[in-house]
Amino acid sequence: MERRNDPYDGKTQTLQEMLQKYKGIYSKGEIETYFKDECAAVPKMTASACSAEIPGLRQWLKEIGWEGQWDQVVRWCEENGAVLLEEVQENWHDIEHELQVDHADAPEVHDSGAGIVGKISGLEEWLEEKDLEGYLEDVMEWCEQNKVKTLKEIESKWEIILQDLKLKTAKAELPGQKVSVQVLVGKWQGTYIAKVLNVTDAGIRIKHLEDDFEETLPLEALGGDKYRLLPVDSEDEESDTVVLDSLRKGYLSVEIGFGAGLELRWVKLGYAVDQVDRRPGQKDLHAGDVILWINGMFLLGFDEDTVTERFTQAFANGAPMVIGKLSILMKHSLKEVEEAVKELI
Repeated sequence: MERRNDPYDGKTQTLQEMLQKYKGIYSKGEIETYFKDECAAVPKMTASACSAEIPGLRQWLKEIGWEGQWDQVVRWCEENGAVLLEEVQENWHDIEHELQVDHADAPEVHDSGAGIVGKISGLEEWLEEKDLEGYLEDVMEWCEQNKVKTLKEIESKWEIILQDLKLKTAKAELPGQKVSVQVLVGKWQGTYIAKVLNVTDAGIRIKHLEDDFEETLPLEALGGDKYRLLPVDSEDEESDTVVLDSLRKGYLSVEIGFGAGLELRWVKLGYAVDQVDRRPGQKDLHAGDVILWINGMFLLGFDEDTVTERFTQAFANGAPMVIGKLSILMKHSLKEVEEAVKELI
């Protein structure tokens, strides 16, 4: 089987491979003429030179149980001008067919490469270098499904593989789970508890437990510098603290021309404090707090419009408040928090 170098892309291919590559672009006759007249023949090599030019070949054949066919494989390399392990792996089915090895004595290496995927030379070591050795089986499965047989191909497609593995893991493990969403940049920077509704190719659909807001987090943004998603253990979901111990009293500071200097956000427990300005300053309020009750008005348990209306009515300098840490109180039921507030006031 003669192999020639295609001057267009520098690849060494057989006529059959070139016919397939240019199918639909040029006629068969044109491709055959191009192969014969324009593509340089690959010089044949001796068996010893061939084996010397293919680092890792002997080890790879040993890994897949074909070390007994070493001479035949080397002869194929000589006849076809193969000088790289990747060339042998990419053409393995052709090699097996041409060698016509007695399959009663040889290991099974067929079914679209499924048998040799797990033996991609250097894959295991490459994953270990990335601290991803636990994903070896998943990567092998992906390679089998996508007919990828060399480490070079894996490296070139790694971002695609990683994205597919994220999606596979997310679809299998996340729906119905509670997660801690860490927003690392932007206006909504902070940590939120959410429930995963579903996972699709578009991303992870979540529902924030504090305000029922729904959004889709794109998979490519997870694990980077924008979002992080962490599991919430059942032990973490249940706080061992008494709700009453998590509450405190305080007073609102309001100054003419500056107001309260607060950036507030509605949540099911009341008004969450996202930011406190320096002026007028709030000695009793901090970012991450939630205002549950103010000046005789309950805020928890009401919709956004009602909370806005009640807070406006109660708004005054020195207005008494009941406050708590939102992340802690979210571990308790609304009823538990309400009863604790009533007890405190």
